[in-house]
Amino acid sequence: MVSEVATGEAVSLYLGLKPNEQVDLEVAATAAIEWARAIKAAANAAEPGYTYRVRLIAAKPGSNKWLAKVERSKINQAVKDMQEGYEQLPLVLRHAVAAAAVVIITGIPTYDYYFGDDRFTPEQVEQIEDAFRKAIADPEVQAHRKAMYKEVQKDPNITGVGGGVPDKDDWQPPEMIPATRFAEGDGLFELLDSDEEKKEDTSYVELDVILVTPQLVNAKRAWTFRQEGIPGKFSATMADLDFLSALDNSGIREPLRNNIPMRIRMEIKQELVGGEWRVKRRGRSVVRVLSPVPDPSALSGRNATQQP
Repeated sequence: MVSEVATGEAVSLYLGLKPNEQVDLEVAATAAIEWARAIKAAANAAEPGYTYRVRLIAAKPGSNKWLAKVERSKINQAVKDMQEGYEQLPLVLRHAVAAAAVVIITGIPTYDYYFGDDRFTPEQVEQIEDAFRKAIADPEVQAHRKAMYKEVQKDPNITGVGGGVPDKDDWQPPEMIPATRFAEGDGLFELLDSDEEKKEDTSYVELDVILVTPQLVNAKRAWTFRQEGIPGKFSATMADLDFLSALDNSGIREPLRNNIPMRIRMEIKQELVGGEWRVKRRGRSVVRVLSPVPDPSALSGRNATQQP
């Protein structure tokens, strides 16, 4: 099934796959059904008073990207011709429900990573975050999201799950939930109750980023990065002591220029606030710079006690 779709009109479920492998169609189709149900439930939770429908508009056997169009109609219009009464879901709401359908709130990334987007005004970002919080807490959304993650675990070729609002033909989600967290997504590793409930969490993620603002001193200071194709940017403390030492000793063979690419391993510390996981203040740290690779002779060896 393939259909033309305008930029930003659809929401997408994206399945990361091992190289040269295809997804099991039955697994993908079942996961897509649960994802679509989560999208619909999320829209209902975020903005009640409408009836919603989710229409599959682009997919093919073995595809790792499923596109759907979300539409709504006022409930009091139900007695009319529904085909005429439906309208496209607003863009800010599409972003919120697309994130709610895939994001594991007890894991990384949380909604903080989905809304750092310069395309939106502060008021729109607030609307997205409010809609997301309502949707992510809805039991029906949680149930369908868990069912989706339980399904994708059945195919070992699936390496990650992502979702969002595509803005180009070759779009991929800015963040993916890796296969190592699928069990968390299906509720196997849910938070404990009562006094045993975990209040803080530390996770690690590897990202390809573009350097925006470095701090050219041999000290743990906040650097600013962005991800290719994503207008937003974020700050993280440069805590890779070997990299800082190499920078201090002219051991980084990277000419000063615009758009310097880097691959970093980032530590993200979260805390549970009002039932939601949020990134702690100064909770992002670059614990290892994977690229550019420092000159070995300029390394300090001070990373020995850090997360590898």
